[in-house]
Amino acid sequence: MTGPFARTRILFRQFRPMLPDTDPIPAFPDFVRDAPARPQLLRTSPESTLASSLETASKLLHDGNPVAFPTETVYGLGGSALSSTAVKRIFWAKGRPADNPLIVHISSREMLVDLLPSQGQDDKRKPVIPPMYEALMDRFWPGPLSLIFPIATDRRSKAARIAAKQPLHPPRLKIADEVTAKQPSVCIRMPSHPIALSLIRHANLPLAAPSANLSTRPSPTSAAHVMADLGQGRGVGAVLDGGECEVGVESTVVDWVPSEDDAASGEGSLRVLRAGGVTAEQIEACLRDAGFGTAGETGRIQVYARDFRSQELEKKPTTPGMKYMHYSPQNASVVLVTPAPGTSTREQPVPSLQELVQLVAVTHGPGFELSDDFGEPPTVIPARVGLMFTDSTLDALKIKPIAAISPACSRVRIPPPAKTFLPTQPADLDDGLPKLDDIEILSYPLGSRDRPMEAAQRLFAGLRFLDSYTAPGKKGDGVHVIFVEAIPEEGVGLAVMERAKKAAGVSEAMPFEVSVKE
Repeated sequence: MTGPFARTRILFRQFRPMLPDTDPIPAFPDFVRDAPARPQLLRTSPESTLASSLETASKLLHDGNPVAFPTETVYGLGGSALSSTAVKRIFWAKGRPADNPLIVHISSREMLVDLLPSQGQDDKRKPVIPPMYEALMDRFWPGPLSLIFPIATDRRSKAARIAAKQPLHPPRLKIADEVTAKQPSVCIRMPSHPIALSLIRHANLPLAAPSANLSTRPSPTSAAHVMADLGQGRGVGAVLDGGECEVGVESTVVDWVPSEDDAASGEGSLRVLRAGGVTAEQIEACLRDAGFGTAGETGRIQVYARDFRSQELEKKPTTPGMKYMHYSPQNASVVLVTPAPGTSTREQPVPSLQELVQLVAVTHGPGFELSDDFGEPPTVIPARVGLMFTDSTLDALKIKPIAAISPACSRVRIPPPAKTFLPTQPADLDDGLPKLDDIEILSYPLGSRDRPMEAAQRLFAGLRFLDSYTAPGKKGDGVHVIFVEAIPEEGVGLAVMERAKKAAGVSEAMPFEVSVKE
């Protein structure tokens, strides 16, 4: 098989998931031999129930057991940031690589002071904080912003440069080395979710907390997502059920780079190492309002992957999400696409969405089912396909719901295209591609293209729902392919696209023609 159709088909084969069919529970090391077999599901309403649940969760944390809790971004899997055993249990529960550092969650500025190097001691302690961070904390804390603080106190450290010639004292509370992967910095944030803040205050512990999911999976935005990943044999003590998360993507991670000349003056620059719930534009506005002219000539701070890359950071990350595969469903392949009407030419044909759906029905479907009659040819079993598109694209393609699967998802029908854009059919399929009406297609809309926060709230939930969907009377779990539409990389859209690209394992979206037969 040759030609543009063959090239498209080969490209799709690259999107097949590289994950095992199941995630075997690792052998129990000594530090988890007494861990709970199943987590308690703790309710948080009414208020009397919340008080009891916080007491239970706090005791589990002090005993070194991980507890999952809601934040405004995603659910976190928390453990005492001061305990090596507690942190090791988090890594083990998630199957997380040990060199992937964690974010520490706090409930007050006083707790922050105890975790940082300082000038002075006792009640005269002055924490070493980059001046730019003061402006960001005043504006965005509590909230979805994580800041990377220097904690090393040697003469060449960032903290020493801020302190200039003043003597430095180590933090009053020592964060476990496993939290930072032995880096000279620690990433800290103060969540705004009332349950997260209440838990940290009740336990009176800074909590190291990555997302409460198995590593590489989409982040959890509900307690049900946490239970699906960590509900059996993972050593999790409890899950605090606080409903669905408001933001839906993780926090923004910011790092301060000191000026070569005078770090103590506050000069330097900021880098966004992970896009998230606080946008780069909001950070830039905050810096301008605070009188910092350090966003460069363009007025923009540097955003990782958009404006720069660093082999050193990718090799030894200072924040989660920079080194390893993330956000991939267990079963389905994710394909990032973008509508590109009128771009197809004879020399460079661009397929219609309908043709892409038909193609993946062959390349990603369960394959063939052998007949009981030896003389009969095998039957092609078409794939189940998921669509995560914006409302305007669904309207342009005239995609109509057939039946509701859930409040957020429907079985849909796609009208045929006005014309065929790919000139060649696969030679190994005598009857050509399967008909659109023979393919089960589910739509989990991303919302308005003009409101990227809707896509942020729906991306992880949609990937998880489509990946776990079981069709009545069908074999296998979940759809086989999920098409995710690219949205503008502006505001929260930058965070959404960072996650979508990682889920698909690509840096650019595949274009498709918007074509519908009238």
